[in-house]
Amino acid sequence: MVELSQYEDSKQIEKSVYESVEKDIQERLYLLFSEANNQGLGTVVVIEGFSTSGKGALMKAITARLDPRKVRAHSVELENPIYNGFPLLYQFWEKLAAYGELTIFEGSWYRQVVMGRFYGFVSAKNYTKYIRSIQNFEEVITDDKYLLFKFFLHISEKEQKRRIKKARKEGKTWVISKSDLKEAKHYKEIRSYYEEFIELTHTPKTPWEIVSAKDKYFARIHVMEKLIESLEKRLQFNSAEMLLKIKEKGPKEI
Repeated sequence: MVELSQYEDSKQIEKSVYESVEKDIQERLYLLFSEANNQGLGTVVVIEGFSTSGKGALMKAITARLDPRKVRAHSVELENPIYNGFPLLYQFWEKLAAYGELTIFEGSWYRQVVMGRFYGFVSAKNYTKYIRSIQNFEEVITDDKYLLFKFFLHISEKEQKRRIKKARKEGKTWVISKSDLKEAKHYKEIRSYYEEFIELTHTPKTPWEIVSAKDKYFARIHVMEKLIESLEKRLQFNSAEMLLKIKEKGPKEI
């Protein structure tokens, strides 16, 4: 069984160190997503995790250098009346970008199921059905022309409380929702649901990458470098080598 408590500590990275490597990492992501576009492959990136774990900031870091015309970024709401009366995964099928483009989710079908189970509007029977539907959904898109990458940002209960307290102290109350506060109050229960769905949906074709998000700069670098590593392997494209050529000769000469 997955134990998220094993991912509560992380390396500490200074802001200056992060800023010194950020641009090159983002440039390599740009080159890789451009190559995926050239190969006609869609990319789906799922960023899941506890509230206040830095999901939104990570999504911004990943997409900062990308062509906005080829990116569809979604911050998933727990309850959206537009999708009442539709199957769970309908809205996510609808949000998928075309082949060659990137779809990135901050929160996803997983959060819908976990929080639905917590609030009681997803029964045990439906929970099993939804997990099976998710497994089928991910298998279908990865058997087609989509590359799927799933990241879970983990922080401890203590760290989550510290971040909520800090946000309140700084007057950033808009970043903390009622749902976030309820999640923090029932941290251990929510964590057990996360651990269960990670266990059930971690497969060789659609693996989870669990990331300690105690240090925000470490988490961002880790996820972006993991994306680079995975994309290079799938696309057979060396982004570091291409970036070096561009720096030496200029983009117009490549």
